[in-house]
Amino acid sequence: MNTSITQGIRIPLRNVDVAYLLRLDIGDHEFWVVFDTGSADLWVVSTDCNTADCQDVPKYSQAESHTLSLSGEPFKLNYLSGSVVGTVGTETIELGSYQIVSQTFALANQTTGLDLAGMGNSGILGLAFPSIAAIQPTLGTTVLENVFDHLSDEHRLFAYTLGRNNVETGTSSDSSVTIGTLDSSIVNDSNQLSFFPVFRTSHSPYDFWKLPIQSITINSLSLPLSRSLVPGAISPIGVLDTGTTFILGPAVDVEAFWNTVNVGNSVRFNKDSQRWEVRCDRAVDVRVKLGEEGNALEIPLHPEDVNVSWDSVDGDSWCTGGLQANDGVNSGDWILGDSFLRNAYVVHQAASSTRPALIGLLNMTDPQTALLDFQKARGQDPLPISSVSGQLSRPQTRVVGIAVAVCVVGGLVIGVIAAVFYGSRRRSQRMVEQNSTV
Repeated sequence: MNTSITQGIRIPLRNVDVAYLLRLDIGDHEFWVVFDTGSADLWVVSTDCNTADCQDVPKYSQAESHTLSLSGEPFKLNYLSGSVVGTVGTETIELGSYQIVSQTFALANQTTGLDLAGMGNSGILGLAFPSIAAIQPTLGTTVLENVFDHLSDEHRLFAYTLGRNNVETGTSSDSSVTIGTLDSSIVNDSNQLSFFPVFRTSHSPYDFWKLPIQSITINSLSLPLSRSLVPGAISPIGVLDTGTTFILGPAVDVEAFWNTVNVGNSVRFNKDSQRWEVRCDRAVDVRVKLGEEGNALEIPLHPEDVNVSWDSVDGDSWCTGGLQANDGVNSGDWILGDSFLRNAYVVHQAASSTRPALIGLLNMTDPQTALLDFQKARGQDPLPISSVSGQLSRPQTRVVGIAVAVCVVGGLVIGVIAAVFYGSRRRSQRMVEQNSTV
């Protein structure tokens, strides 16, 4: 494997509301793939894929490639809803100005339940830690490993900002990822960010980009959170995951959240879609504090990320909540998806011989300005802010177990808007079947 690295590049991302796509060249083909920090494998659909799910998207053609090498090893990912089947191989890829020769990836010849055409993506680029990769390390290394191996310790990082599409105004803000450097249009140096060690269970390898959650507040009211089910964790653990659209948490916590927001029947649970919905003009000040106790950073959420208008129902009077319940999450206690990540500049930095892997955060949302923008677009919220006498009761103990197995790997939320939540359900319970090498 040879890698040509020009240190420090910036790559634009395409915002399709439910996810962010990145352009990648594989062999002589150009693809848009999901930018996913919640998984670790690279795969794209091939011309052998004839299922309805993979129609009308660009496909990789083996016949047109001169640099493809197939291992003959099968590749299979089973999601809670949806699946991918294919073959492991190697190919030359280009990511921005980076070129990697003999990069391991998977050619998908069958996809089910993923609705690739709904977003126009042909696969996924996973950028989580290699320990969760479905493709066994004996077959090759991940894209992230190959890029980091050719960077110095201080440059072994990637960072991103996720823009927001404004349905009401028809405008959008930039989305991009940088590799090997920080984005100089956002920060001048790393001292502007708050860095926290990535959480991992003792004597276990890094798996997901995880941080402890110290608090979630609603209009300054602290929401009591369920105890963590992650071994060794004192506080609930959040997984920073660009491949998930919403913030996902334990059902009892999410229900308590929306019950607190609910004033004047402004919140409802849709039994058909199994989603929380909120009146489109309902504005709340939600903040998430991440890091270790005594050393944490509070990130305010834009009201548009709590009250999602691009998935509105009932004549645009009801919108989808940016926090949804999922008791199947087993990579952590909470998934901090795009509804959270749009509000921060995020840096993922690899571990070195002298320090652990780190996540750097910079707050990108001013709550006062965000509220004014929300009210200008949606109208004034006629209801008073949420108020509660005394303290909210602590949620009941969850009885959901956490699978401790190498098959627990992140996925992504994809699909047309009508099906946006199905992907979050399959993220947490992906099963991997991979034959051993010969």
